[in-house]
Amino acid sequence: MNTSHSTGPVTVGIDGSETALDAVRFAVQEARGRGRSLRLVHVIGRHTKLETVYGAPDVDGDYARAALSRAADLAAAIDPAITVESVVLHGRPESVMTAEAGSASLLVLGTTTEGAVAAWVLGSMVGAVVEASPHPVAIVRHFDAERHGPVVAALGDVDVSATDVVVAEAFCEASIREAGVLAVHTQSVASILTAALSGPSEGLHPESAMDVRLEPFGADYPDIRVASVYAEADSGSELVAMSETAQLMVVGHERDRVSGRTLTAVLRHAHCPVLVVPHA
Repeated sequence: MNTSHSTGPVTVGIDGSETALDAVRFAVQEARGRGRSLRLVHVIGRHTKLETVYGAPDVDGDYARAALSRAADLAAAIDPAITVESVVLHGRPESVMTAEAGSASLLVLGTTTEGAVAAWVLGSMVGAVVEASPHPVAIVRHFDAERHGPVVAALGDVDVSATDVVVAEAFCEASIREAGVLAVHTQSVASILTAALSGPSEGLHPESAMDVRLEPFGADYPDIRVASVYAEADSGSELVAMSETAQLMVVGHERDRVSGRTLTAVLRHAHCPVLVVPHA
């Protein structure tokens, strides 16, 4: 399943924060590279009392419209050619954004670790959406449009696969950015020891297996520079360190994913946007 070619818009969750504006900056780049429109969504949570007193100020609605207007103005300033749609929706944020993810080519969410309560609320919503989304979800904590590092593909399984969606997304994103791809095979200390004791499977050294895995995509994108490394990354610390110079990190979710602990560490601490790709 290659989700790069979905016909839906690039959708961004807008909550009025500065991090959400960084998400917009990232999303404009994605919409331009994918040839898609941009959909800005603000979610108003359901209140215990749904009725509005006649004549009372619509605080939530005013805030939503102001946040969306600011985001739309930013998108237009970056690229006036991008079609932008702004919508206000009601419901539980995780449910609404998961539904939005179903029709988007890419869902973009800004998140922060500044402030324990804010980090917990955003982290809970982001985790729920990532778990349920059928399409890629980009998590943006930091975005630097001037950064020129590689697109890092975090690969949790060295098995050769001609339909590897993580690698496919990494090459697609690298093409958008005119960047190289750095494929990182993350493996636990236990798996490293097991491989060393048992020897390479099917007559292939790990390096050869990784090269075979990358080769079909390198042929499709001959102008993209490709490198691969191996790392012990149970804690995610090595991937987080690599994110300091990367433009984007692409990780898999479900089959062939990096470990859950590693994914959590990357989402919380990466210094670049993280694209989480679901597997069929």
